[in-house]
Amino acid sequence: MYQYLPFIEVPQDFQSSWEGWDAIHAEIQQAISRIDKPKVVIAVECYHGTLDEANFQEIKKRLQPNASCKTSHLFQESEALQELIRRRMADNGRPGKFTGLSISDYFDPQKLLAIQHSISSIGEGAVLIYGVGATLVWEADVLVYADMSHWEIQQRLRRGDIGNIGLNNVKAVFEKKYEIAFFNDWQVCNQLKRELISRCDYFLETNNWAKPKLATGAMVRRGLELATRQPLKMAPFFDPELWDQRANINGHSKKSSSLECWFSCVPEEDNLLFRFGSLLFEAPLLNLVFYRPESFLGAEVVRDFGAYLPVRFNFIDTTEHEDTEFQLNPITQEIVDSLGCRYRQATGYYMLQGQPGAMLELAGPEQYPQVLKVKELAMQPHDFVQIPPGVPYRAGKKLTALQVNTAPQIFSVKLPPAPAEERLATDFSEAIRYSKAPDGQEEVLINDGILLARNWFTQDIGFHTNGAIHILLLVSGQAALVESPTGLFQPFPVRYGETFIIPAQVGAYRVRPLGKPNPLHALLRATVVAG
Repeated sequence: MYQYLPFIEVPQDFQSSWEGWDAIHAEIQQAISRIDKPKVVIAVECYHGTLDEANFQEIKKRLQPNASCKTSHLFQESEALQELIRRRMADNGRPGKFTGLSISDYFDPQKLLAIQHSISSIGEGAVLIYGVGATLVWEADVLVYADMSHWEIQQRLRRGDIGNIGLNNVKAVFEKKYEIAFFNDWQVCNQLKRELISRCDYFLETNNWAKPKLATGAMVRRGLELATRQPLKMAPFFDPELWDQRANINGHSKKSSSLECWFSCVPEEDNLLFRFGSLLFEAPLLNLVFYRPESFLGAEVVRDFGAYLPVRFNFIDTTEHEDTEFQLNPITQEIVDSLGCRYRQATGYYMLQGQPGAMLELAGPEQYPQVLKVKELAMQPHDFVQIPPGVPYRAGKKLTALQVNTAPQIFSVKLPPAPAEERLATDFSEAIRYSKAPDGQEEVLINDGILLARNWFTQDIGFHTNGAIHILLLVSGQAALVESPTGLFQPFPVRYGETFIIPAQVGAYRVRPLGKPNPLHALLRATVVAG
């Protein structure tokens, strides 16, 4: 059974978080009153995906500034920005390239100069600047960072609530908007976030627009520091209204036994939960990656990969359906040549549970697209298969598995259906790693860029990060306790099917199986092989 709200408790000496627009306004007004200047500029720097007009109006009507502006009104025309982005992204049916744009490329120089002249002529009162790039318009006296979860951004893109930065494309298809968001918008915003995360006065969390939350920058940064010194669990995806705790947990339409299939470790989408007093505050995991990359990822990982976690766990459940599309991973050089980045794409499947007939499907691409020769691979619990680059694959029927990836799924190429599929009887036994090593010993499943290992144990088992982040999953046994031999963190319970992270800075830790008598447990552990 999951800990539904895996939060990090952050001690506070005085109130440092607020909920609701009225309370948020009162605190911002207090911040303004502490500034001994006749003119005070409040900049609300936004991540892509915030509901600009709604949030802007809620703040403006309470603040009643002498002047205000939205950065979107200072951008170049949508058509010009669309062409600028198009030229920098591939448009050949494959994923695009990172554009390399920054927010300064969005502004119309004449519009920007005009608003700056207007602000300079204002002698007193409050000036509100709102939107992506607000901090480029004027130096802020009060800096609020309006943050967003990538998961919630995707839902808003899918529902047609939002478009891309500066583009009039709210009604465009989700796939196109997501591609632009991934290769452009989020990179543009991440540049700003890296610069501002260490100095913003407040963080504004509006994943649930009806229940906005504000926390001081100092408090959020304290939470991020604490997060580098203890095991972490991510905020769960299966709770669509994370902020309405009891109602959603008790009233969720899926049976509780299947909730774990909606939980994963995907750095671009995952979030951390902090508890400030009685308030739960959500922050993207990327904030930790950007704020303390070496403490979280490890110095050598940062040296080789930058502020990026090249491991992700996804749960796959086809017990009630099966994938219809084959996909394949391009070879590493194709990613470098075509996408202009150093992602290394590799995929593996670790079988967690399965019904009779559970399978993974691989295909021989030699006669594609006329005929796709499909090879069915029967899967048993604890089987592991690594997919070679260039080999089409898809999850078959009755599969509950962990998909291990080294790059975001957007880099995988989805294949159009072939006119015919030919089933082949092929022995894949050599591709499966399923043997159980002696108690306490380690089985290496992958040692190519990342290390993926499995440990079977019935007694305490010790590990050391050796300066590199660990991502772990309890794949056998009901529960275990993660402990620090030095007392660095409090004992940390984990349950079957829960993904958890050990930051690089933690160093030594041990895992103790729970249950009497101690049954056989197994841990799946991934870490980055630097150098």
